[in-house]
Amino acid sequence: MTYKEAVNYLNETAGFAKKNKLEHIKYLMECLGNPQREIRFAHVAGTNGKGSVCAFLEAFLLEKGWTTGVFSSPHLVSVNERIRLNGQDVSDELFAKACSRVKDAVEEDLKKGGTHPSFFEFLFLMALIIFQEIKPDCCIIETGMGGRYDATNLLDPEISVITSISMDHMEFLGNTLKEIAFHKAGIIKPGKRVLSCGQEEEVMQVIRDEAGKKQALLEVVSEDNLNFNEKPGKYIDFLNSNAYDRKRVAGDFQKENISLAIRAAQLLSGSLSDEKIVNGLRHLVLPGRMEEVLPRVFVDVAHNMQGIEAFCRTAERQFAGMKKRILFAASHKNEEDYMRARLRNLSKTEWFCQIGIEGRRIDQQEFMSAFEQLIKDRDEDTVCFIVGSFYLAGITKKCMIRRK
Repeated sequence: MTYKEAVNYLNETAGFAKKNKLEHIKYLMECLGNPQREIRFAHVAGTNGKGSVCAFLEAFLLEKGWTTGVFSSPHLVSVNERIRLNGQDVSDELFAKACSRVKDAVEEDLKKGGTHPSFFEFLFLMALIIFQEIKPDCCIIETGMGGRYDATNLLDPEISVITSISMDHMEFLGNTLKEIAFHKAGIIKPGKRVLSCGQEEEVMQVIRDEAGKKQALLEVVSEDNLNFNEKPGKYIDFLNSNAYDRKRVAGDFQKENISLAIRAAQLLSGSLSDEKIVNGLRHLVLPGRMEEVLPRVFVDVAHNMQGIEAFCRTAERQFAGMKKRILFAASHKNEEDYMRARLRNLSKTEWFCQIGIEGRRIDQQEFMSAFEQLIKDRDEDTVCFIVGSFYLAGITKKCMIRRK
């Protein structure tokens, strides 16, 4: 199987399969020889910040001299982005090899009446195959939509991390914070360590109850825990200063994500000096997180109400007094009105445009027309934002590649 054949198979076959029961994914893992048993894991769940925590933790462990693997989603440009080895997207060769092996196991199962894994589940199985072969010192796994019934929850991680929880994917996870927290807290493992950032009290109670039930060692990294918040604030100042990389602006909301990643790295590796942290952050670029793709043109994947609030606070603080232009697209229709109104109310907004998403697709011609208007005739006092869905960030990144 070639890389192109692997991608086509995923898009055309796995892309239309539905989520499976955990028992079935567990069976497929057994068919593949239980590769997860040979790997050391950290597991990350939450509504916002999962990808950032994974990237920060990866950077800190690499700085410590560890080898790492990361499984995360979604991807923006290439599906290879979902599986990383030592900070780099997995090679086409390894990707195709793993796809072929999982495909063989799935086809054997289908002959016995099994069901096809979803796109996410298939890639998760591929990641396990790759990690088993390479054997990184630690593999960092990001959950999909929820946690408790997510394929990744079949792992036995050394540490679990829960990022900020808010209203998102209500059609699948529930209509209250308590219901959503139930899914996220499901990643807590009996007797193991779990870290959480500060949460709404009703969310925190769900996490405490789950940790207590499983006798897990819960540690809350929040504003009440000054050991981890004073210095992460300084690390945010370091990123915001852009002293080393003019193409990055870190949102203030990243403070709690950095705090979680620092503490996780300390617990996994024993220690983490200020020098290692700064060096880890210095060269780190978070794709789609306040990422500068052209001078004064930023892409951000704030795609729900909590994410938009965090984005707006950062935009107002980092670009105070500047004129703002905004290109927006929403994939969460139930939150669309709120997000649009919040963005329109940013100070000194001189131009706003919303484009549509049909299924998982943005019309390229519509995007290019809006993008050209966004950047046309802008002066030094104007900052442009492309904000919203991951699909919007993805088409923007592809546009930047073509322009280069």
